[in-house]
Amino acid sequence: METLVKQELHKLVDECNNEMLLLEAKNILSGNHTIDWWDELSENDKQLLKESEEEYKVGNYISHNELLQQFEEWKKK
Repeated sequence: METLVKQELHKLVDECNNEMLLLEAKNILSGNHTIDWWDELSENDKQLLKESEEEYKVGNYISHNELLQQFEEWKKK
């Protein structure tokens, strides 16, 4: 099993052309992953995520399937 995972990972790396993603994968695998994605967000993005979390906590959200159904309805109009 482990060999199959390694082979699949090697294939994905060979096919990847995204240098930032490859550098991030390298840092993770080498144990140098110290940057938290949260720290890379703008203050505005952080605030939007906090507001979204509060909306979720009070039940103000719809499921992915419900959203897809709404899209289908909108496309018919």
